[in-house]
Amino acid sequence: MFLAENERRAERLASIILVLEPACDVLVYPRLDTLPFDLLEPSRDIAGRRSSVLRRLARAKRPILLITTVEALMERLPLPADWSGIGMLLRVGDAYSERQFESRFGALGYDLDDSPDYPGGVLFHGNTFEIFPAGARGPFRVEHSGGRIRRIAAFNPLNQEVISELKQLQIDPMSERLAFKERARNKATLFDYCTRAKWIADAEVPKHADTWLSTIEDAASRAERDRAYVSRREWDQAAKSIALLSTTAPYRATPEFFKEAAPRKTLRAFVEEAQRRDARLVFAAAVEADLRLMAAMSGVKAECAADWAQATARGRRETALLAGFDAGFVIPGRKPIVVITASDVFGSRAHQPQPTNWAWTPGFEAVDLPELGSVVVHLQRGLARLGGLRSMGSAGVSAREMARLVFAENDAILVPLAELALIWPYAAELGDTSLDKADGSSWRPRRAAAETEIHVVAKEVAKQMSQRRRRPAPKLVPRPASYEKFVARFPYFTTPDQAKAIRDVLDDLASGHPMDRIVCGDVGFGKTEVALRAAAAAVLAGKQVAIVVPTTVLARQHVETFRKRFATLGIDVGNLSRIASTAEARKVREGLKSGELKVVVGTLSLAAKEIKFADLGLIIIDEEQHFGAADKAMLSGLNKNGHRLWMSATPIPRTLAAGLTGLRDLSVIATPPVHRVPVVTKVAPLSDIGIAAALVREQRRNGQSFVICPRIQDLDPMLARIHASAPELRIIAIHGRLPTDEIDERLMKFVEGNADVLLATNIVESGLDIPRANTIVVCWPEKFGLAQLHQLRGRVGRGGIRAFAHFLTAGGSDRSEKRLSVLEELNRPGAGFAISARDLDLRGGGDMLSDRQSGHVQVFGPTLYGHLLTLALEGDREGMSALWVPELNLPIAELLPSDYVQSEALRLEIYARAARCRTDDELEELEDETQRRFGTLPPAACDFFAVARLRVNCRERGIMRLDVGPEAIAAMLLPGRIGKSCSRLLQRDGNRLIYAERGGEPPLRRIERFLDLLDE
Repeated sequence: MFLAENERRAERLASIILVLEPACDVLVYPRLDTLPFDLLEPSRDIAGRRSSVLRRLARAKRPILLITTVEALMERLPLPADWSGIGMLLRVGDAYSERQFESRFGALGYDLDDSPDYPGGVLFHGNTFEIFPAGARGPFRVEHSGGRIRRIAAFNPLNQEVISELKQLQIDPMSERLAFKERARNKATLFDYCTRAKWIADAEVPKHADTWLSTIEDAASRAERDRAYVSRREWDQAAKSIALLSTTAPYRATPEFFKEAAPRKTLRAFVEEAQRRDARLVFAAAVEADLRLMAAMSGVKAECAADWAQATARGRRETALLAGFDAGFVIPGRKPIVVITASDVFGSRAHQPQPTNWAWTPGFEAVDLPELGSVVVHLQRGLARLGGLRSMGSAGVSAREMARLVFAENDAILVPLAELALIWPYAAELGDTSLDKADGSSWRPRRAAAETEIHVVAKEVAKQMSQRRRRPAPKLVPRPASYEKFVARFPYFTTPDQAKAIRDVLDDLASGHPMDRIVCGDVGFGKTEVALRAAAAAVLAGKQVAIVVPTTVLARQHVETFRKRFATLGIDVGNLSRIASTAEARKVREGLKSGELKVVVGTLSLAAKEIKFADLGLIIIDEEQHFGAADKAMLSGLNKNGHRLWMSATPIPRTLAAGLTGLRDLSVIATPPVHRVPVVTKVAPLSDIGIAAALVREQRRNGQSFVICPRIQDLDPMLARIHASAPELRIIAIHGRLPTDEIDERLMKFVEGNADVLLATNIVESGLDIPRANTIVVCWPEKFGLAQLHQLRGRVGRGGIRAFAHFLTAGGSDRSEKRLSVLEELNRPGAGFAISARDLDLRGGGDMLSDRQSGHVQVFGPTLYGHLLTLALEGDREGMSALWVPELNLPIAELLPSDYVQSEALRLEIYARAARCRTDDELEELEDETQRRFGTLPPAACDFFAVARLRVNCRERGIMRLDVGPEAIAAMLLPGRIGKSCSRLLQRDGNRLIYAERGGEPPLRRIERFLDLLDE
């Protein structure tokens, strides 16, 4: 048993040990993401992982290395014996009953019919079901037939690829609470699960234990505490047998090559010296790409070892190892072992190891598939609502499914599945537009005007992109040693998306052309670190940097953050906002003009005429959604040929459209930080009782709350209402019209914990980072924008504790209710980009080349607009006329049986993807994916894919329509597609060909022969 100082260290140790010794059974037991006695449900991910670890400890048959934290081991638990018979073991060959499995999974706390992209989800299909078990790192697919389980496989939910196959799969309960026996009086602790364990702990653990026990003691009476938690006496007794690690240990480090002027030369000299001393060299990196680069730089091509024992075996002089060590080290001896890591060689450019627990991938995928119930655009008919699928079939007509479209005046029509190639997502909701008439008469004029406009926009966009790439800009390449010294003060590992965004920005700065990049990352996902490193790169290359923010509160936070990080380099950070005194502002202006001051943070005042920069190289605009088009133009004018970085959690529709279409470069940070849990979002009617209940509960768990009102005049009446309902709460109020010193003073009181509630306008929308604040109540949310509400919600849940956002509405229009429901629906970390996309749906993208708020993006919807603009940029003059679908009239059923793919939404997705396929290879990939996901294709599904393949073949040959009857086949082709000489077996009538033949062969065989004749 190892007690780590914190969760991050526990996860890192586990990942390293698994690499060094794969046979070692390493488990990480996480702490709950709730506070003592706060009566909240922990997140499903954490609860499931704990449950799985406890079951494995209770039934352990071989030694285990358990790594945890002192906060995690304080809860009372079910007795180890209570885990017998709990859970479910699935084995290949076992009997399968859907009803029985649904019942068992439901009892174990799983969400039936929930997509398995998050722990606890189960989805049943025809011949398969998918499940994300408690404690697993990803989902599994179970195939069955004939009432037996035939196959169990782990798969990647992004591309459905099978990762590995298993003979059996353990399904643990989604919470340890499910293991408690009814009215159980006896409870266990983690010590009871590890009676024969050797206990080791980090030096700081006793201090952490004391703090956590104090938190528990403050939260409830002694009797309550002793029933739910380990007492101080029990901990003191157990602590006597825990061996503490020393705070210092003998450690010989390898050089930091990346800080040298010539890293390659220094590395090679070090390697040669080690080889002369007969040392064994181990090159370690988290990814293979870094190992390959290290081999090129060191001149040593080392074979990759499977584990530490193999890497350090006798007779091996040089080896490589996939292990994410923090830094290199030397193990002394007659033949010393020298470990050189990617971090030693590349510094911050080394790829970082990711934690062992599986992270779900939210964020925004710009998918082009229509969804059930959403508003779609039919290229020939216009805007409609997709009403679902309808089965058709009657005497003499093959069974098929068709898509139902509902147009204006509730006029519904059914269209063939192939026409899904002409149907594109428009928006989840209509917004300010209205549905078209079913005959397309209201749509055609709008479409024609918008198509013409797209070609104009494409020309202008291409011109702007070309000009930007041709314009020279200073190449900003920082001095490696100083830059790495700056990076070393970042206390976390970068997430994969964050690391990529940083690489993109550094590459842009060094390209010699002006950077114009948008970084979209959700609230708390690490955009500020991207800005800090971009600023450091520019400053260390000798340029000035301006960081522009919308509010003084955010300016204050950024000044503090930037000063703290730049202090190590001895670089001062200036402040130009209302907070700055007159003398300070004068000094900053003089420093910028002379070039002495390299970094400045400020509001729009930075664009004032009296501000002169000596050598401005980079301008960073944070929270870009708060600036108007005129403001942005003014800011861009500060450094016309310089570098610009825009940052936003919820970019405005026009910015998002510009990023998606390539007018600006786009980086998306969609990976949440480890243990960032969803904020529980609730929409309810506004009431004094509702407000008081939320605030008092937060106070009882030693937390703090925000209460947000839309207007300054709402604050005093709200203060009186809260005092009347909950007089015990200490409340501080702030708004933008208070003197800056007073805002500062009141904010500091709240940050220091001298108040339970901060009552404010949306002045706190961005920048405030208070880990103890875990409840936010927004009154009259219908008066805020979607992006504003999402930003406000991001003020809580930053400390790894389950947080709550209450949107208390006074009732309003259907539209405002729909907008609020978007926030309830999109409540996982990473939802900001999806909310922007939904805002782009609701409001339209505006005109990308001017200040107009409604442009042609709104005619087609952002997805189709982006597609058509891309076609135009690639020089495709045909545009929408190239999007046509062959009409096939065949005596063959065209559907996927509903007992094979049960979900209507999934059938629609496969139909739409099949309709979009342009080549046999694309279709084959989709067919393979369908078979992997839902099991062996039944005959009807084989026919569906055969017809889809035929449609691809017809399109390639220019066949617009194909009719197959019992005695002949007729085809109508595009003008000019029939050769001068064609087979004598084919009768020609203008652009129409007829192949008359009677035969009892299947239709597809007859069609194949006809196509062969046509190709001749």
